[in-house]
Amino acid sequence: MPDISLIAAPTDTPVSLVEAKAHLRVTADDDNAEILLKLKAATDYCQRMTPGGRQFMAATYDLKLPLFPGWRIDLPIPPLNNVTWIKYYDADNDLTTLGSTLGSTASTDYYHTVKPEQQPGHVEPLSTLSWPATYDRPDAVAVRFVAGSTDAGSVPDSAKAAVLLKLEHLFDPERVSEPEMERSIKSLLRCNQWGFYG
Repeated sequence: MPDISLIAAPTDTPVSLVEAKAHLRVTADDDNAEILLKLKAATDYCQRMTPGGRQFMAATYDLKLPLFPGWRIDLPIPPLNNVTWIKYYDADNDLTTLGSTLGSTASTDYYHTVKPEQQPGHVEPLSTLSWPATYDRPDAVAVRFVAGSTDAGSVPDSAKAAVLLKLEHLFDPERVSEPEMERSIKSLLRCNQWGFYG
């Protein structure tokens, strides 16, 4: 299993505090902190419950691997926004950064990023190259990448509706039956399923 760690959490939620309060029919500001906390929890829950996983709003992750794979490096949290860098420990155990083809024609370019419509993205070396040799260590290769949208307007409405349902249950459990709520959430999140890696 790859080692994935969150480097920078989203700075925004797919549903605004104003939208959340309107859904909950709350007009006062007394509960704003509680609503925001539960909105973040509902978002996290719905991301994890989406089949195949999904990041709604942009967050930065590090993926660490013991070596370069045979061809491509799959980035397991869709949708891929961009790859910040790829670093590796070379055969002499020196940390090295690979060059990217993103907007550059330098001779040091090494890889390019692939962002399919309905699957998680990946990076692969240029067609004339192969991945370099690495030192024998569990964190020999590291990929920093950003997953998720930078704009809440790009998050699917079905995902937002699922977040609001979960928020409603967290804020006032008596308001909605949990089994019915969970069935509705699962149905909504299935609309956002992305491809799995084989």
